[in-house]
Amino acid sequence: MLNITGNKKIYLTIPAILVIISIVSLIFVGFNLDTDFAGGMAVTYKIESKFTTEDVTKTVADVLGKAPTSVQASGDEVVVKFGYDNNLKTDAEKSDYALGKLEEISKALNEKYGSVVETNKDVISPSTGKELASNALWMSILSVILILIYITFRFEFVSGVVAVLCLAHDVLLLCGIYSILNISIDVNFIAAVLTVLGYSINNTIVIFDRIRENTRHAKKQTYAEIANNSVNQTLFRSLNTTITTLLTIGMVYIMGVTSIKAFAMPIIIGILVGTYSSIFVAGSIWSMWRDSAVKAKKN
Repeated sequence: MLNITGNKKIYLTIPAILVIISIVSLIFVGFNLDTDFAGGMAVTYKIESKFTTEDVTKTVADVLGKAPTSVQASGDEVVVKFGYDNNLKTDAEKSDYALGKLEEISKALNEKYGSVVETNKDVISPSTGKELASNALWMSILSVILILIYITFRFEFVSGVVAVLCLAHDVLLLCGIYSILNISIDVNFIAAVLTVLGYSINNTIVIFDRIRENTRHAKKQTYAEIANNSVNQTLFRSLNTTITTLLTIGMVYIMGVTSIKAFAMPIIIGILVGTYSSIFVAGSIWSMWRDSAVKAKKN
């Protein structure tokens, strides 16, 4: 049996340090926003000759004078995304800039690969990107509030707050990893975050459900002992669920196209950090809160 609550200083210190690092990175580095949020242009080209993503990226970077937001290949098609010049003030100026660079990119690709056909073009204005980012943020906040209400109604307020803290841990670590590694964030990332929230809270609910049952039958046990027993009783179930899910989503990542990988990767990261928070964080924080409340009443 793992003594999780007994070694809570170790299990809580590790994620606390990682969360601090993530927050620092988010403040000073920020996100590498895709054109979905920052605005820009996404163009799909069909290239009949052999090409690599790296070569296309270099060609586009030479035209832009900087790296494109992303270059994703699927078969004989490649999707090139690049943002606007932030030094330009109005949306009209930014659009003119993007259209001009689009012509230069098409010309450069044709010179390099011969027959290159533009099959699709999406233009996202900066204002549209900001609105999408704002909607994504509010959607995430609403999800967390609803989860807090549900956990409070089903269990108790303390459990609800602890569950939200664990979700905050999961999201901050996921966002921190993307910030530190400078991975582009698009709508797939937001969908993955919401998926991770649902998966992580499911594991936490299983543990809180066992804690509630064990609390009813506990006699002289402390809250730390109740939490530790509850986590250990649900440990193999949590690990089995995590492993089977990772096997499935892992195969999706390995065999999927670039757009599918962009959705699968944050889910894989989120599942790992979510499993850690459910097993090593939720029960420890809950027991600390309840035991401190008991000590406060005695004093």
